[in-house]
Amino acid sequence: MDNVTKKLNTQPQEVLERLRFIGNLAKELGYPAYVVGGFVRDLLLGVEDYDLDIVVEGDGILFARELSKKMGVDFVTHKRFGTATLITHDKVKIDIASARKEFYECPGSLPKVSPGTIHDDVARRDFTINAMAVDISENSFGKLVDYFGGRQDLQKKVIKVLHAASFIDDPTRMLRAIRFEQRFGFSMEKQTRGLFREAASRAMLEKVHKHRLRDELILILKEHTVVGCLRRINQLYGFEFIHPQLKVSSKSYPLFKKIRELYECFIKEFPHRHKVEPWVLYLIILLKDLEPHTLQRVLSEFAFRKHETNAAVLFKKESQRILARLKKAKSASEIYRVLGVVPDEVILLVYLKARQQKIRNKITDFLFFHKGIQIHLNGEELKALGMAPGPRFKEILRELFYAKLDGKFRTKEEEINYVKHKALKWQHQKQECRDEQD
Repeated sequence: MDNVTKKLNTQPQEVLERLRFIGNLAKELGYPAYVVGGFVRDLLLGVEDYDLDIVVEGDGILFARELSKKMGVDFVTHKRFGTATLITHDKVKIDIASARKEFYECPGSLPKVSPGTIHDDVARRDFTINAMAVDISENSFGKLVDYFGGRQDLQKKVIKVLHAASFIDDPTRMLRAIRFEQRFGFSMEKQTRGLFREAASRAMLEKVHKHRLRDELILILKEHTVVGCLRRINQLYGFEFIHPQLKVSSKSYPLFKKIRELYECFIKEFPHRHKVEPWVLYLIILLKDLEPHTLQRVLSEFAFRKHETNAAVLFKKESQRILARLKKAKSASEIYRVLGVVPDEVILLVYLKARQQKIRNKITDFLFFHKGIQIHLNGEELKALGMAPGPRFKEILRELFYAKLDGKFRTKEEEINYVKHKALKWQHQKQECRDEQD
């Protein structure tokens, strides 16, 4: 087995110290310990990845408990799989697991697990490039464990499964194969492509629980190479695993490509605004051709969060109406009435959809100038001005806000004068109504 200590020594000092610290604890407990999976792959590729996936030949949860005590951090256990997760003070995630074997009772199900060795543990993984480990025990620190030729496949730039039933046992590996292909510029080797086609012909993704598919889909939508991933899924499988009616046409890809540029512009200009997650933008465009009731049902079945669901449905139902209203809107307050309660994700996609520059300018003005405006006065200050509390307060403050948007005043003093003037007018109107009733 090769030794990769030289490569480990190129890592930040805190990463190297953390690995040695974990290895020393393993020695105290008498457990062989390894760092496995993505960290090893990225180490050999020269890619930054400081989260750690640790496997011990022993009780992983006990090991995690002892490690959390020594590091002074909390940990969360996942007893079914004998795993635990720690988050360090500098926000690095450390997953701890007992070395284990896996057995799939039926295709697409979660596996049954039992204790095993490091060989058993790497043998259950998805691809050879993710099935490597590095020994971090004191006496063998840096020794590469590579039973399946993962390092050679990294050099060949290929994605290769470990056994013929891989995509049948866990069809989500089909989505992961595409994700790693696109991320690293690799390609599936010949036998793996054949196994992929066989699994696709059996519609294996449709046999997977929708919540697991959601998690894999989100990972794809978070990839920097998301457009390539979506194109490749469409080419090799299609999107029927989301819904039988979902077809992604060639017209969607220009929109996908523009999303990244638009998002980066947004976070640069508005870093303190509501956090927009770019993967949600891709999701909305991916599902945009589904009918509203179908879209709602799909999002519910996949258990997307309420915010994501509402944004996707709102864009589908209201984007054309929003564009039509923006076209007619003249003043800042009229634009605000259209966009004020619309989620930022929908606003950005409406901007993308707008063909007229005038409409885009109105959206830009809203984001740059109108959305952050606030009035100085509140309900307590209205009472201090001698106004009687009641439902009218909300209406007064709203009218005050719209007037400020339209540039009728700037200072608090001008707001007070405006309210006083309006109050006299409202009292006069109220008196006229009483006189008419008498």
